[in-house]
Amino acid sequence: MIMNRPIAAIILIVLILVVLGIMAFFSLNFLGYFGPPKPTVYSYGEEYWKGTFAFGFSVAESAESVPNGFVVVMDHQGNYVGFENSSRYMFDYIYQLSKNEIFVYLRPSNRTLIPEARIWNWDTGEMRKILEGIDIRGHHELLIEDGYFVTLRRVEGNIHGLDTIVDIDAVTGNVTWYWSSEPLFLERPCSLCPDDDWTHGNDVTVSLDGRYYFVNFRNTDSFAKIDRSTKELVWIAGRNGNFTLLENGIEKESLWYHSHIIKEIEPNVFLMYDNDFHNRTHLDAYPEGEDPYINYGGRSRLIEITLDETTMTGEITWSYEPPTEYYSSVFGDIDVLPNGNILGVFGTPAHNWTANHVAIEEPFGAAILEVNRQAELVREYRFPFGVAIYRVQELSEDPTDYVGSWLRELK
Repeated sequence: MIMNRPIAAIILIVLILVVLGIMAFFSLNFLGYFGPPKPTVYSYGEEYWKGTFAFGFSVAESAESVPNGFVVVMDHQGNYVGFENSSRYMFDYIYQLSKNEIFVYLRPSNRTLIPEARIWNWDTGEMRKILEGIDIRGHHELLIEDGYFVTLRRVEGNIHGLDTIVDIDAVTGNVTWYWSSEPLFLERPCSLCPDDDWTHGNDVTVSLDGRYYFVNFRNTDSFAKIDRSTKELVWIAGRNGNFTLLENGIEKESLWYHSHIIKEIEPNVFLMYDNDFHNRTHLDAYPEGEDPYINYGGRSRLIEITLDETTMTGEITWSYEPPTEYYSSVFGDIDVLPNGNILGVFGTPAHNWTANHVAIEEPFGAAILEVNRQAELVREYRFPFGVAIYRVQELSEDPTDYVGSWLRELK
C-alpha cells in the first residue's frame, strides 16, 4: 500500500519537529534554562562536612557559545536550596551577611557588561541591587572590610599590566588607600604571559593580626606581604623572592606555578591552590604552536606553605595532588572547612585529558573536593562538562562568621 504523499509529508514534518524539540530540550536543559545542572556526588568517607555552600558558576556547551550563569546555595547532598540566574557573569564574589542572606558581586567577564552588587535572601528568593552607580570593580578580587572594599586594579597608564591594591569607600566609590607593585617588577617575569599582563594579581587577603595585606601575583609565581600602615613591602615569597624554598628538604626555584588564593590560617602558614600552569621545569613538554591551556604534564594541587622569617626559608608542609585529569590551568580555590578538612575547587569547565594528553573516558567540568588532613579524598561534587566554578564559600550558622552586615543599609 502506497501512503498518500501529503500524509507522508505531514508525518515527516512531525518527526523532524519532534527530533528538533528533543534536541532543543536537552540543549536548554544543559544550559540551565530548566534549572542549573547538578553535580554527581561521590562519598569516600563518613567524615565529610555536612554543611551548605554558596557559589556562582557558568555553563556553556562550547568555548564559542555564550555562557549562562547561576548563583546557587547547595547542600552537602548536591541539592540546590536556592538558585538565581546571574546571566553572563562568571566571577561571583560571595560573602555571607546573615543566616540566610549573602552579598553577591557579579563581576563581568568583559567590560561591555555593567557589574552588579546584590543582596540575596535564598530562603525567600528576594534579590535586591545595591551600590548602583558605584563601580567598585577591579582587575581581580573583592574583599569586604568594615565600611569599604579592597580590590586589585591595574597601574593606571602602565602598558605592562602591573597591579595595585586599593581601598574603596562604599558610599562614594573614592579610593582611600593605594599601593602599587610597579617598583617591584622592572622586568617581565613570565616569558609565556601576555606583554600587558606582567603580574596578574588574583587575590588579596588580610593577615590574621590585621596589620598586613597579602597579595598573590599569578604570573610571577609569588606573593607579597605589605604593611597596611606604612605601605612598605615586607617580603616576597616565591620565585625570585626573599625566601629559600624547600620541598622534601630539596631547594627549589619555585614551589608553585601560576597559583590562585593565598590564605593565612596560622601565623606565617598559608593555604594555596597551585595550578601548576606554565611550570618552568617542563615547558619543553608543550609542543610548539599548541594551546598552553591544554595539559601537557601539569598537576594542579592543594598546598600548605610555612614560612620562617628568622631563617628566611619556606617549605610545603602539606599537600594533596589528585589525578592528572583534575588539572586546572586557571581558576581554583582552597579553604579550611569547619570540620578541619580542606576544600579545593578544581574549577575549569573541561577536565578531559591526562597529563600525556590522552582523552579520558568520562570528561567532566568543575569539581569540588573535600580532603582530610591525611590527604585523603572524602567527598567530591563533580559537575557536568562545560560547568566552570571560580570560588566557593561555605556558609555558617555562627553570626561571628558573617561579613559585611553594614551592606544591608546601603541602597
